[in-house]
Amino acid sequence: MSLQDLAPVNSQRARQTAINAFGRFVAAEGVSMDFVAASLLGDGSGAVFVKLMDRFGVHLAFAEGRGGKPLARNSVMSYYRHVKNWLLDTYPKHRATIEKKLLKMGQTLERHCLKRVEGGMIKKAPACTKEDLLILMDGLYYDAASPKDYQDAALLALMWYAFGRASALRFVVKGNLSVSADGVVFVRLIRVKTAEEQGLSLFPDRDSFITCPLHAIAMALVMQDSPCAQLLDHPHLAGGSEESVPAPADVPLAEALASCGDDDVQSEPTQKKHKVPEDNMKIHAYVNRVVKSASAVQAKAKPTGNLTSHSFWRGGAQHANSDPLLSAQWIFDRGSWNMTATNKAFAYVFNTTSEDQKVARVLSGWDASKKPPFPTLSWFDSASQQQALELGNLLFQPNIDNQDPEKNLNGRVAEVLVASLIQHLPEVLERYPMCLYTARMRECLMTLGLSRTQMLAWSS
Repeated sequence: MSLQDLAPVNSQRARQTAINAFGRFVAAEGVSMDFVAASLLGDGSGAVFVKLMDRFGVHLAFAEGRGGKPLARNSVMSYYRHVKNWLLDTYPKHRATIEKKLLKMGQTLERHCLKRVEGGMIKKAPACTKEDLLILMDGLYYDAASPKDYQDAALLALMWYAFGRASALRFVVKGNLSVSADGVVFVRLIRVKTAEEQGLSLFPDRDSFITCPLHAIAMALVMQDSPCAQLLDHPHLAGGSEESVPAPADVPLAEALASCGDDDVQSEPTQKKHKVPEDNMKIHAYVNRVVKSASAVQAKAKPTGNLTSHSFWRGGAQHANSDPLLSAQWIFDRGSWNMTATNKAFAYVFNTTSEDQKVARVLSGWDASKKPPFPTLSWFDSASQQQALELGNLLFQPNIDNQDPEKNLNGRVAEVLVASLIQHLPEVLERYPMCLYTARMRECLMTLGLSRTQMLAWSS
């Protein structure tokens, strides 16, 4: 076992796909992988390595993908880089002398792909505007047939507001939600791409309860029927939260080091790759299916076509960038996007709470420099506060008072979410009178003996 086995599943898959493409190239040339290995081991100057990569690069430049069209530029360069690094790791004898030449060859290959009529431009997902987000979430709420639909809506909202990939949300547990001293809600998440932990602020939406991230999270939690550690009870998220990695072979260190040869970098016996179940690898594909289905249902509202999971963090970033008061660096920091070393040298301002809150306010439709009002139970008198807390305990029953603290919702967070539910209850009853969430809310109100008139008075 090596550290390569601990790399993200998608990275391992991309590497293996490139190696498979190299194997097909070698087979098409009428030689075997054993012959290639013997040639590289006997290479005295690195010329064989360079010639091999040159032929593989030419093969990629004219290879055809799906539909008989040339391979896209990003596919060509991904195959070239992965195979180059794989061969350099396996046969590192001439790395220092040929690496620069291989880099220039890669640049030549990329320029060729750029100049082609077909396959040069990389297809990028269209940005999901806030109007698109409202259309999709409204469709999910309106046609909700199970609690899963509420988890899906909250997932789309968090992806848009946090500039995050769906895979990053798998590590968000209920304990990652907190409230600051001034009432701002924070969510902590881990960016899978950069392995960076972030704390991002969330604000209530000024214009619509449908796209409000706090209300979306609250509705998703209300519809959870069993305790779970994850913020969103979603099998595609929870299933991939812990990648199953087989235990390393019990090989003594002395034996492993002694087995290392000059030309053989593999110091441990080859182990069969552990295949991750398919359901655990398809969170992005699942989001794409959810978006496609919701877009089809809401076709009359005319959402942007061909939206994908990438559209949400791209759309959120573009929405924030439209405000001239926001620095581009603040937006980069919220998305945890690595800039070039030059850009970093000029940006000795790290992500601070103040800057991130400005970005979050703009995303929620507020002025970047003004603090918006947060829903809170402090607006109520003491008797009403107690009744509202009892309502929250009933609504969030699976998420509080669990023996496992990781499955519990923070008390202050629960108060903010209950206040958000109460604040928007009239709009929800008017827009979705027959949805599952409305039925759940009515059931809890009847249990506590609270009338609709009383709830409407609280929300005003």
